Amino acid sequence: MHSRKRTLRRDACIFQVMRFIRDALITIAVLLAIVSVALYTQVRAGGLAADAEPGHAERLIASRLVRLAIPADAKQQQNPLGADKTVWRTAADHYGDHCAACHGNDGRGDTQLGRNMYPGVPSFADETVQRLSDGELFYIIQNGVRWTGMPAWKDEHSAEDSWRLVSLIRAMPNLTPADLDSAGLGAPSEQHDEHHHEHERDDEAHPPFGR
Repeated sequence: MHSRKRTLRRDACIFQVMRFIRDALITIAVLLAIVSVALYTQVRAGGLAADAEPGHAERLIASRLVRLAIPADAKQQQNPLGADKTVWRTAADHYGDHCAACHGNDGRGDTQLGRNMYPGVPSFADETVQRLSDGELFYIIQNGVRWTGMPAWKDEHSAEDSWRLVSLIRAMPNLTPADLDSAGLGAPSEQHDEHHHEHERDDEAHPPFGR
């Protein structure tokens, strides 16, 4: 008798677990279907256009995904140059050549390229950027971020170059116009863009290799 009761209780428990799993799978399938329909509707309505402004939820999810994608050991890295509060100046020329066209000379991202990317280029003064660890900033510079305009620079930058840029990003929120000017970053970033476009026009007027 007792054995039969134990069997019945076990079978009832198994049934409840199976029903829970079934309900969970149905719920996940319904949610995936809703998300798929929403994405399809957005794309059909021009949702892939880069001139739209990402919503709060999209920005939140994207920022969390970026942080989840960074390996734990990379997050824990410390900037070996962090103790030198003036080392940011040694990154200024490199930053001006490789980064300012998108991020701006002052790191605010208010450039022609930065404003027209999707998502827009973040300001280095934003707390979401400054909350990133040294290792996270270094990893992003080295490896880039998928589905954004941020390229991977590890084939162009040495590790030391990237750590110097991390120091510059840390310093950016507190730099004055005079600081930027003394480091060679005083000219508005739009001038950098215009200079770039002038080179493009020169290339079109005098194409290399006869193209």
